Amino acid sequence: MLISILPWLIGGLLVAAAAVVLGLMLATWWIATKAERLVPACGKFIEIGGSRIHYVEAGEGRPIVFLHGLGAQLHHFRHTLFGRFGAGYRLIALDRPGSGYSVRAGGASGRLPEQAEVVRRFIEELGLERPLIVGH
Repeated sequence: MLISILPWLIGGLLVAAAAVVLGLMLATWWIATKAERLVPACGKFIEIGGSRIHYVEAGEGRPIVFLHGLGAQLHHFRHTLFGRFGAGYRLIALDRPGSGYSVRAGGASGRLPEQAEVVRRFIEELGLERPLIVGH
């Protein structure tokens, strides 16, 4: 008797697991859509080696580039620090590849040396000379 029920039991567990995974995927999609409505992209985009980098900038003068840490985004700097600087600075905050509104290039691993290269090329593309780098 147990042997004849076993395939149905396994099948039922697989269907239940698939339903849970589908439910989690839909919940993630719904949360992401709501977050994008509440906090839309507010800056510019630049293509760097297949990565689409989102950034904001304000002011003119000596460039300061703000790099956020893991699990953060450019708004952590924009909302807290940009208003504290006086004239004479070009303030630039970017979403690291795969964070915020920046999209990592296909096949990119997201490892730090790879992201550092994207940031180096970002600085080069914007023509920033000897920028001060601020990060956390």
